[in-house]
Amino acid sequence: MTAAEPVILALEASTTSAKCLILDTRTGAVDVRSRRFSDEGPARDADAVTAELLALGREAAAGRRVDVIALSSTWHGMTLRHQDLSAVTPVYEWPYTGAHGEAARHRADPEFTSWFRRRTGCLVNASYPAFKLAKLVRDGLDPRGLLMLDQGGLIFARLTGRIWTSLSTASGTGMLSIDTGEWDADVLQHLGIAAVGLPELRPHSAWAPLQPEGAALLGQPVGTPVLVPGPDGGLNQIGDRASSIGDMTFSMGTSGALRMTTDRPVIRPDTGVWTYRSPAGWLSGAATSGCGNCVDWARRRLFPDLDYARLESLLDPARTDLPVFLPFLFGERSPGWDDRRRGGFIDVEPQHSAADLYQSVLHGILYSLQHCLTELVALNGAPRRVVLSGGVLSSPYWSQLAADVFGMPLEVSDLQHTSLVGATRLALEHAGADPDHPALRASEPRVILPDLSRTALLDVQRERYLRAYDRTRPAEDLALVPGGI
Repeated sequence: MTAAEPVILALEASTTSAKCLILDTRTGAVDVRSRRFSDEGPARDADAVTAELLALGREAAAGRRVDVIALSSTWHGMTLRHQDLSAVTPVYEWPYTGAHGEAARHRADPEFTSWFRRRTGCLVNASYPAFKLAKLVRDGLDPRGLLMLDQGGLIFARLTGRIWTSLSTASGTGMLSIDTGEWDADVLQHLGIAAVGLPELRPHSAWAPLQPEGAALLGQPVGTPVLVPGPDGGLNQIGDRASSIGDMTFSMGTSGALRMTTDRPVIRPDTGVWTYRSPAGWLSGAATSGCGNCVDWARRRLFPDLDYARLESLLDPARTDLPVFLPFLFGERSPGWDDRRRGGFIDVEPQHSAADLYQSVLHGILYSLQHCLTELVALNGAPRRVVLSGGVLSSPYWSQLAADVFGMPLEVSDLQHTSLVGATRLALEHAGADPDHPALRASEPRVILPDLSRTALLDVQRERYLRAYDRTRPAEDLALVPGGI
């Protein structure tokens, strides 16, 4: 095996599943595996997640020597650890809204909200580790002597013994200075969390050798290079080769996300747009808490005995009198970043069927994402190209609806597990191999073109959605609005 023909193992702890990809660059063979975590809750046992992911990686790599290990995890996770890495708290992932009171208290101060945005590029919201930790400290936890890690950072520490995080991952914590690329001491002090131990910041290319404990867990040789973990959202840009200025990835999985590559941090406090770092540069984006998870909820509640293929046959593109669905069952991130907001159906009438309710869920999710797109375009201009990926592609109806609602062509990424592919590309770069290995290339590009006549009809329905969105702001806000319901 030469340096130009490495075997790569990429591991990912996603929101719901352990995932791994093995690429043998000599043969071009790719093996992708996925397994649901035993605990999919927003606050879960990070050690169990680590064990399940490494067990999957060990099984997949059995009998093969791996040359480079790459890691991917989610943005916004947080777990507190003793110095020996034993658990103080579970890992609170991005869907966890237990810090909503802490975030609301800070959000009530417009001066702080603007200051925090300018310093970190993040929003005042319960999903960010800064507010999760501030809530724990306010509740009496003493952070002195403790370490704050995310799920990927814990896995990396178990494998290498190093307490590191990438700049890209750190940019989603609400604690990293957008100007200096260092932990922001003023933000930490203001939130009362300066005493906690934070990981050493490293570039995405940083690596450490696999240590004996990690080698035993994965069944790989001591000393194998392990790359510092990257966030799945940032790695999506790398996987889909969307790192040129104006490229946008549009992911519709458990959550929804729009991420545009920019040449500099773009911040305007009166929008719901965040600014993070990807391994390739700056990202301006929006992320929703409700997407595929809302679809899963609707299927379980409305059609527990039908699979998604059967449900597809019930969808009617001609329907325009659907109820309005607000996809905030799991709180709100973009565009309003109000973790108190909740979802549900509006304008339900006696003639509406269960199929109508299900179809309105698909529509409401896309109206929410289009709401986010409007803010992104106002801030950055129209994207040069948009690459669609995720579970949405398993539904022809929903995929076409996405193009029709957005009113623009959508390139289809048929790469499975795009963030894993992105991590694999970075591992190939580390090994001195071509990151655009033929086995990682998508098939001939496919573009979903919008039906602009339908776009005009859907715009009317989207306006209904926006009116419902405005009418259902949390009560604390409505109390300040004359005539609010």
